Amino acid sequence: MTLQIFILGTLSEAESHPYDIKKQVLKSLGSTIPINDGTLYYQFDVLQKKGLIQKLEVVQTDNRPEKTTYGITDKGLKALETEIYAAYKNVTNITSLYATLFYLDKIDKHKLAYLIEEAIDKRQDKLKMIEGTDLDTLPISQEKHKPLELLADHAYQMLQSDIAWLQKLLVYVRSE
Repeated sequence: MTLQIFILGTLSEAESHPYDIKKQVLKSLGSTIPINDGTLYYQFDVLQKKGLIQKLEVVQTDNRPEKTTYGITDKGLKALETEIYAAYKNVTNITSLYATLFYLDKIDKHKLAYLIEEAIDKRQDKLKMIEGTDLDTLPISQEKHKPLELLADHAYQMLQSDIAWLQKLLVYVRSE
């Protein structure tokens, strides 16, 4: 859904064609969104079939492939807002939020702040669960103890990192 959010968000600001959006994705998000021509054009087809975007113009020039310009529909604008909220409500990986950052002006900041607070709370609950787990009491062999300890340590550090990033985002959203 991240690529669809980026496409809808970009088209909410100006008409464009897939190749230009691909360049923007690569420039803005680098490798955080896997993108190739097949994936990109497939997403445009999906969005068009859902009625979220529409073809505006097809231009054919000598010795060049057709260039199709797309625009967002009213239904697409509503879907963009819905998908941004859903991204925060169901966030499992912080990188899945990256595309939304460019289009936060399209949504209600108070509602977004609430969703970010919920995401922080969920991660803090997971931290407490890790902190409250005594690995020595788990029914695992001694040889599995160190790998489990390493896994728990990594999960703990990732959660702390996610919380810190979400807290910075929350400050930014509240300051807007």
